Amino acid sequence: MAASLRRRSLLSAGLFAALTTLTACGSSASPTTHAGRARPRPTPVDPDTAARQRVGAAITTLLAGYDNAAHPHAELRRGLAAQATALGVTASAPPSAAASTPASASASASASGSPAGGVLASDASLASGETALVTLCSTELLVTSPALARLLASTAAGAAQRGSQLGGHLPQAGAASPGRLRPSAAELDAWQASLAAEEATVYGYGVLGAQLSGGPRSQATSDYQLHRERRDALDAVITSAGAAPHAAAAAYALPFQVTDASSARRLAALLENRLAAVYANAVQAGTDDFRADAATQLRAAALRALSWGAAPTPFPGLPER
Repeated sequence: MAASLRRRSLLSAGLFAALTTLTACGSSASPTTHAGRARPRPTPVDPDTAARQRVGAAITTLLAGYDNAAHPHAELRRGLAAQATALGVTASAPPSAAASTPASASASASASGSPAGGVLASDASLASGETALVTLCSTELLVTSPALARLLASTAAGAAQRGSQLGGHLPQAGAASPGRLRPSAAELDAWQASLAAEEATVYGYGVLGAQLSGGPRSQATSDYQLHRERRDALDAVITSAGAAPHAAAAAYALPFQVTDASSARRLAALLENRLAAVYANAVQAGTDDFRADAATQLRAAALRALSWGAAPTPFPGLPER
């Protein structure tokens, strides 16, 4: 009897040891199954694909809001749809003109997943949606490839312009610049290009301000000071990185004569649009804080251009689009 018990104990101990070994094998990083076949490894998600999906979902929801808006904003919706196309999102067509009555608008809203029962999206809710899109794009661009980061930064700037047109309030960027003291060669080049653009912009505002009065002159003075501060910040950070900032030119050739308030406003809008393009290129030149700062400056330039009468665009800073 004692021998039988001892044998059972040994058998139990052997089974326990075997289960422990199997459990250890199963919890290891071995890619094999119990049958000895290769276990498929999970496919890593590409950051660009994930970003496109998340931004695309936000754009799709916002498009549905425009389709169910209390006031038609066909031009704004077209801009958002163009952004969807650029990001590879399939955007639905806007409802037909027949959907202008409350009953058909409600039916269209039900089909698109938007609020039904005649509850239409207000301009304030659309502006909030555009602001949310700005925030999302500004976050996603930090983890994507340089080319997609540039596109997302421009998409955020376009959303900011639409939000502004809808009466939303988006914060404008100040003169702050990234605090990185050891930039890469590409980042340093982008800083130098931004400095040169800010120098030219400061000169241009000095010319156009003389042709303005009242509110526009105050705005020009404020923007002039902002660009001077940004110029000085770039100069300081380039110097801190151990490089020599490019010197400003004694004078800059203007694209046209500035002789009155109208031409002054046109020059201001042009200067800001050109600055937006420089900062869009800077976005894809760097990473992390550098990229975030360039994207913020791009968005600020796009909003200033709009305030000076520039036509809104889905892709501020991207002349190829």
